[in-house]
Order: sequence, then structure tokens, then C-alpha cells
Amino acid sequence: MWKVYCGDVLESLRKLPDEYVQCVVTSPPYWGLRDYGVKGQLGLEPAPEEYTANMVKVFRDVWRVLRPDGVVWLNLGDSYAGSGGPGSQYDNKSGSGYKGEFKKYKNPNRSVANLKPKDLVGVPWRVAFALQDDGWWLRSDIIWEKGNPMPESVRDRPTKSHEYIFLLTKNKKYFYDNEAIREPIAESSKKRMKYLRYSKDSKGATGKYAVTNKEYAKSNAKRNKRTVWHINTKSYKGAHFAVFPPELPRLCILAGTSPKACPVCGAPWERIVKKHVGHVPRYKSKSEGRNDCNYGESKSTTLRAEGYHTKTTGWLPTCTCEGNDGSGKCIVLDPFAGSGTTLQVAEELGRDSIGIELNPEYCKLIEERMDNLPENRQVPLF
Repeated sequence: MWKVYCGDVLESLRKLPDEYVQCVVTSPPYWGLRDYGVKGQLGLEPAPEEYTANMVKVFRDVWRVLRPDGVVWLNLGDSYAGSGGPGSQYDNKSGSGYKGEFKKYKNPNRSVANLKPKDLVGVPWRVAFALQDDGWWLRSDIIWEKGNPMPESVRDRPTKSHEYIFLLTKNKKYFYDNEAIREPIAESSKKRMKYLRYSKDSKGATGKYAVTNKEYAKSNAKRNKRTVWHINTKSYKGAHFAVFPPELPRLCILAGTSPKACPVCGAPWERIVKKHVGHVPRYKSKSEGRNDCNYGESKSTTLRAEGYHTKTTGWLPTCTCEGNDGSGKCIVLDPFAGSGTTLQVAEELGRDSIGIELNPEYCKLIEERMDNLPENRQVPLF
């Protein structure tokens, strides 16, 4: 089931119940980059401090509608002060985008104190720290590395090819399904594991780790997702150019929601996972009496697993509601829906979704896009 509110983000968020949404995946308009031609839009504030203050206001309402165990994935890009190139605050002269309707506008920050021409403004971190000061847990900064970035005609700095994604939560403990987004181990790790050997008393073939190093090296063992995501940008026919590649919200939704949820309160079900680890060395210092392997000396005493096999054996509810059979759906929210990529991916993954979009043209685009899904579970457009 999906729903779109067409209007101001703050007014639309107030229509949602408290603690209603499990996961937020969004990319607000970046500061000082583009005029989307809609009165009341964010991103054209005269100074980054005003933009940051507006973001804090929006995310206070996001806090209200987010479940206590929910997560927020916030994507933001940066800009330069008065440089005139891509990523600057000069007029957008390209005429590209959805029906070419982006407007030219004055550089909003030439008179901003402490910002010199060609300064990197640091907007993503300004917003992240402001949200942290406002009570959010800042759990991770992820680098979205683009293999096909926008070209820049600069000769005095590297071409920018990354943006930030921040993982934010309301509480210290929250739902996070790391199992859903684990990634293959590096080939170098497989080769290294092939040559590890163990002393006679180490746990191995007859211990709880039953996979040999040789088998491990040939396997499809996986590791915890890293904080650099290599995802190329993708276009969507008819959409403006600031479009999420589907892989980005897919990772966020898989990690931030469960395929099973309580139909009464919406609480996600947790995975029951059985781990099957290969011969992973435990490094110990000489002061502890022995080394578990001959891979060299180390002072670390932690189990260093580059990757391991897992199997999901079941699911457990995280609430005590009567009638909780797991038939509910986690709800994904995008308060700056744009062309609706987050909503589309959420529906394809079997989650319910809510979008908020200020531009009426984009709202129509989202409706057209969602109507083309194989199984349309539409709620009327608001």
C-alpha cells in the first residue's frame, strides 16, 4: 500500500500519527543548488545556517512519526561558495530536469559571513551535527561513491564523486537487519584464509567451526556491510536529474525494515540467524601463553572474522501484541519524495510506503510511476 501527500512537508507530516513509520529514506533539496520552481521550497535559504535550522524543524516532525526502534537514512550533497561550476550556488543555466523547469536564481551566499569564494560549505556535516545536537543518535556516515559523477571543469581540486548518507536513530537500541545487506568478502580475504594454520589445541575441524580454510576460501561467505557504497547514478525517464539510483534506497530499506511486522502496532520481527564460521584465527599476545595460529604476532584478542556463512532459521516478534502473526507491513517514509524512487523500491520489497512532495508535477509523476508496478496496491493520491 502506498500513499503520497502533495504539499508542504511540515503540514503533511502533521497528518501522520505518532510513532507510525519504521524507516525514513530521503534526500532533501541540497542547499543553494537548484530552484525547482515551487513556492516555499527548501534549499534557497540565504545562508547555510538558515537551511540547517529548517532541516532541524523538519526532522523534529520526522522524530514524532518515527517509531522508537526506527531509523533514518539521510542523503545530502555539498556545495561550494561562489565558484560558478557544478555544485556551486550560481544560476542553473542547463535547463535540464523535469520538463526543463528549473529556474535561474541569484547566488544566495555571496554575503554569508566566513564563507569565501570557492569554500566548500560543508552542509551535510552542518546538518548532521545540528540533528545530533537536537537529540538524534548519529550512528554512521556512509560515503556514496559514484562511478559516473557529473563532470566538472575544475583544475584546482579533484572532481567531486561522492555524497553522504547519515544513519540516524531516536534511541541507542533500534531495529537494524545487518544480515539483509551483508556483502561478499574480498578476494584477498579468501586467499589469506586459505593459508592459515592452527595449533593442535585450537578449535577447528572438530570444534564449533566445522568449515575448513580451503572450503571457506572457495565459499560465498559474506561480511558486514562497509561504509563506502559504490553505486552509479541512474536516470528515470521524465524525472528531474536528482534521482536516487534504486540500489541506494534498497539497501537502506532492507537494513531498516523487516519483511514481517506486527499487524497491530507495526513492530518489526527479528531474524533468527545461525552462524557457520570457518577457521577464523584468534590472535593473542605472548603474555597470554600462546598464539592460535602462525599467521604472525598480534596484540589483539578479538576474533577477527572477515566473513562467515549464515542461515536464517526463523523470525521472532519484538512486541507482545495479541494476534501478532507477522502479517503486518513495515512503513517506509520519504518526506522529500521527488520522482518516487524510494516508494517504488519499498513496494517492490513488500513494504508499505508514504511520500511527501511539494511539486504537483512530481506528485503526478509518482502516481504514474506507481501505477505501472506489477501489483498496484495504491491508496488514492492526496
